[in-house]
Amino acid sequence: MKGEKLMIYKNIAFKADPFSYDLVFDDRITLVGGDSGTGKTVLYEILEDLRLTDGYKRIKLFNYKSDKFLESIKQCKDSFIIIDNADILIDDDIRKFINFEFSNQYMLFLRNCDGLNVSDKSFKVLKLDNNRITLEEEL
Repeated sequence: MKGEKLMIYKNIAFKADPFSYDLVFDDRITLVGGDSGTGKTVLYEILEDLRLTDGYKRIKLFNYKSDKFLESIKQCKDSFIIIDNADILIDDDIRKFINFEFSNQYMLFLRNCDGLNVSDKSFKVLKLDNNRITLEEEL
């Protein structure tokens, strides 16, 4: 669409034996839901290492251990921002930033989308099939 910012990553693919990850993103804001124990935090931890590679250096990660979360996230431009446990971390100021900082792309491990400008393509869950992990539309 005219005037719409391109996504930072349309696809993030890597191998973490014995699993292969093939994460495809359809929207600027991706909400990854699902029950506890479905691999969201494990994925977050793997991405901590992956962001150190040249191909994924635009990944910025935040969780409950992040210092000065609001200040730090507001400094991010042209980044792929991932927030683990976003339900407890994001407030109205963060929601406003996410909605209006179009230079960034977001993957939020979040159940409550209130206050976020999301589309029907934003809602995903992690799926495991034959040691391949993907993001699939949440039904």
